[in-house]
Amino acid sequence: MPAPRARTVAAACVLLALAAPSATADGGTGNIVVAPKVTTREEPLTVTVHAASCRTGSASSPAFGETRLTPRTDGAGGHARPAVGRDVPPGSYDITVTCDDGRSVTRTAAFTVVNGVARGDHGPVPSDGASTADLVIGGLMVASALAGGGVLWLRGERREGREERRSA
Repeated sequence: MPAPRARTVAAACVLLALAAPSATADGGTGNIVVAPKVTTREEPLTVTVHAASCRTGSASSPAFGETRLTPRTDGAGGHARPAVGRDVPPGSYDITVTCDDGRSVTRTAAFTVVNGVARGDHGPVPSDGASTADLVIGGLMVASALAGGGVLWLRGERREGREERRSA
């Protein structure tokens, strides 16, 4: 297989590998939806259960305790609007929904609490985010990776040119 085609196949495999985990990341509990995925302390979350058989029950998490589900107007499940507690440490939190019929399901890492202040509907603004030095270092790393990839690409093209001349 010529080198350019091999590189294309390798790139496609990498993209496929990166996309595959997102297809099954919810562990089979895709019927619990949380918005926003990243929030701050004392901010409300919207927890929605997409299951017609679970219109009422409760949703609980170490971040907000237990709250009752109310039926959705379309009849396709329930929803709740709990607020994250004031003293909740930053991190990822699970949500367990228990339906009134006794069934329960847990969504692991359903949402993340970060330090910061709320910024309306656009999510939180982290108070301890990346510094200028972090951004410069990250930019240099990306630039060096691009330069290294360009060198390898050119070496491969040059090598292919020699092989074509030899076979001719």
